[in-house]
Amino acid sequence: MECILPPPPATRSMIPDIGDILQVALVAAIFVGLLSAVCGISVATYRSVKRIDNQKLAPSADVAQQIAQLQQSVDAIAVEVERIAEAQRFVARLEADRDARQALPLNS
Repeated sequence: MECILPPPPATRSMIPDIGDILQVALVAAIFVGLLSAVCGISVATYRSVKRIDNQKLAPSADVAQQIAQLQQSVDAIAVEVERIAEAQRFVARLEADRDARQALPLNS
């Protein structure tokens, strides 16, 4: 049979001092305040970065004109490169035909 003993009576050394309780409460309040400040700063920074990223500036007239001129230049270069490639293919075909004709035996 087990005997259940009542808990020992509370002594003065077991009761925390009011100063200790206030220190713990103060530390908890400071922690909560710092945590909320960091969260608030993080949200504000996120919103400002998001707002800056969403703003799309239209190019100025000078920049638009320069881009159009650059696009025309690139198109002209592409046409010239295509002509050079066609000429190279033509010359390669002529050389291949000439080599094929020279490889044939001469009839005497």
